[in-house]
Parts: sequence; C-alpha cells; structure tokens
Amino acid sequence: MRRLRQTIVYLAIGLILEGGRIAVRLLPRRFFLILSAACADLGFHLFHGFRKRSSANLSIALGDRLDRAEISAIVRSSLRNFFRDFIEIGFALEGSPEQIRREMPVCGSEHLEAALARGKGVIALSAHLGNFFLAGTRLAAEGYSTHILVHQPRNRKVAQLLDRYRLEGGQKTIPARPRNQASRELARVLRRNEVAVVIADEYRSGSGIQVPFFARTVIARRGPATLALRTGAALVPVCLLRQPSGTLMLRIEPEIERVRTGNTQRDVGENTLRITEWVERTVRSHPDQWNWMTVHWQDGPRGASAEKSADAKAWDTHPPKPIRQAETK
Repeated sequence: MRRLRQTIVYLAIGLILEGGRIAVRLLPRRFFLILSAACADLGFHLFHGFRKRSSANLSIALGDRLDRAEISAIVRSSLRNFFRDFIEIGFALEGSPEQIRREMPVCGSEHLEAALARGKGVIALSAHLGNFFLAGTRLAAEGYSTHILVHQPRNRKVAQLLDRYRLEGGQKTIPARPRNQASRELARVLRRNEVAVVIADEYRSGSGIQVPFFARTVIARRGPATLALRTGAALVPVCLLRQPSGTLMLRIEPEIERVRTGNTQRDVGENTLRITEWVERTVRSHPDQWNWMTVHWQDGPRGASAEKSADAKAWDTHPPKPIRQAETK
C-alpha cells in the first residue's frame, strides 16, 4: 500500500509539472499571473494555519512598527509571491538562457567574480525570499557551474523527478542527507572553484547555534559557516528579488567578511551570527517576499551557543588549521 501511494504521488506530481509546461506554451503569461494571484488570495482565506502562524511571526519581528492591517497585507503579499514563484519556474524551464538573462537582470556580479578570482569557490547564501527556487538557475544562465543543497523528499522517485527539473534549469542537486556525503560533495564543488547555493534561513528546532533574530532567538544551522572555514570558500549573499514592477532581479551582495582566529567553535558561532544578521537585514527590507512560516522562535538566551551538537558534527570532520590572526577575506 505504501509503494502504491508513493507511485500515485509520483505520477500526480509528474502530470502537474508536465501539464503546467504544456499550458505555459499555449496560454499567455498574463493569464497565469492573474490565476496565481487569485489562488493566493483564496489560499489566504482558506489556509487558516498559514495565516495565523505567519501573522504571529511577523508581529513578533516587526509588530512594533506595523499595525494589524499592515501585517495582514504583508502576509497576503508573501503568499502571492510564493504562488507566483511556481509560474515563473514554468516560464524559466521553457525559456532559453538568453531569455532568462534578459528577463532577470543581475546587480552586483562583480562581487561574485571577485570571490571566484581567489579560486576557492563560492557559497552563495540565499533565503526563502523572492523566487529562491530560481536563484541557481539565474546564476547558471550567466555561465556559472551551479549546485544547490536540497532537502530531498522521502519519495525517491519524486526526488529524482525534481532533480531532473532542477538540472533542466541549470542547477545540479546535492542532497542534504546524509550529512557526511553532502559535506564531501560540497567540498569537491568548492575545490573546483564552482558555486554552491545554500539556503541560510533554516531556523527550526533541533541542533545548531542560538543567535538573535529580530526580537527573539532562533537556532541557526552552523553548516555554511563551518564549510566556509574548512574550505576557504567565500560567503556571498545572493537573492532573486521581486521588483515593484513584478519582475525579478538577481542581487549579488559583497562577500560577508569571515572571522577566523583559530578557535573553530568561536569562529563558527561568530560567522553564523554574521550570516543571520544578513538574513535579518534583507528580510527587513523585503518583508512581503519572505516566507514567515519558516522561522521557529526559541525561548533560550540571545547570542551564540557554545554547545556543539551531534547532528552537526559531520560538518566539522576536518576543521580548518589555526592561523595567527583574524581573517576577513
């Protein structure tokens, strides 16, 4: 029975994806944009859990400067953005690299070029912001060899199907589990001086480092900071943000300066904090483009925790060698 359910899920997802691609070829883009907005507005009223949780998280983060009506409007816009993401995925899969480059301009490519010039690869830090599904696709359209770290669905056939679609969009998939294998593959990508896209705002319960985020504390994954210290790769923020016109622009920001004193535990904590501070600044600037469901607040103390968890040990198998002074590049 379980295998039958998995087969049905696989076939349903496949039919939806292929049906969507056929529809994109036949119907005008405006139709899909209107449809996605209508579905999002309907979902805003029907998805009570999403609306309640997102509004509560937004109130915690920005409630000191937003009233109830503004919070509701931001949550609705966030859901609209999410629905529109999938329409844009369909058009990107059907478009050529030239069309993708034309429709999604890039700002700040010099920061990525400067980081790659050092020859140690780039960890492209992204977030559940704008159309994060296509950030790697846009980088690939620019000619960069791009890989993306992904939490795979349990259904193996579904995972393989989604991997194939990502590959069509220029993104090579690195499964996040098992962690040891993911760590090794990421290191290989960076040694080849390629780009690894990592979602930096996985703020859930479990292992990690406690860091301040807006008005509360979250548990941030130590993986990106540990990987950067191990490999010497640059941490470069990359977001595919929606403009007021509704179009997308890839914004590449200056590299996040890394702290490297030789105390691995302290350095991982400080660099994880710097990554989280970047996420907060970006979300503050674009609150209507972030998925407010992703954050799980903690009741623990603010600041970085010195305690190491077993779940993250796979990232620290080969810690960086100590050096004499702080490294900022």
